Amino acid sequence: MNRNIILVGFMGTGKTTIGRRVSGKLNMDFYDTDEYIKRCEGMSVADVLTRKGAKYFEGAQRFAVQNICENKNALIATGGSTLHDEKCRKMLFENGITVWLRAKPETIYENLSNSRNKRVELTGKSLEEIIEIIKVYSEDYQKSDVIIDVDDNTNRDIDAVVDKVVAEIKAYTKEN
Repeated sequence: MNRNIILVGFMGTGKTTIGRRVSGKLNMDFYDTDEYIKRCEGMSVADVLTRKGAKYFEGAQRFAVQNICENKNALIATGGSTLHDEKCRKMLFENGITVWLRAKPETIYENLSNSRNKRVELTGKSLEEIIEIIKVYSEDYQKSDVIIDVDDNTNRDIDAVVDKVVAEIKAYTKEN
């Protein structure tokens, strides 16, 4: 495969975890926009947002997307809000196959509650508030080339999701 695969979706859908495994199965380099920002800034995304503000983070996110998109045959996991930025969305859609990892709000809420990585944008938010935020971002995600429901299997088996992502990507590339 000579195209990038770009995983998009709300925070807590498993883009980084699933992305690492899928990239291994497809023999692709793996990049994560949040990890790229963390490495460049020397602090977590949460700290960048808290200390430098949302506008600065937006610029850091664009810088990460632009640099990572220069790679070919890479799997790119994006931050939950990355597609909401018009410039990032355009770069990503032009540079690969976009795969939306879609999850139920309850799954996202549970995953975020149990996550070691704190999302300052969602701290203290109720499930109902998260549902409203997801609705806003979903408008961007649904333009993706491939959509994978991560909670389709009853026990949310990560390996089953990884296998499904690999199969859907292979099917999509054969058709297009």
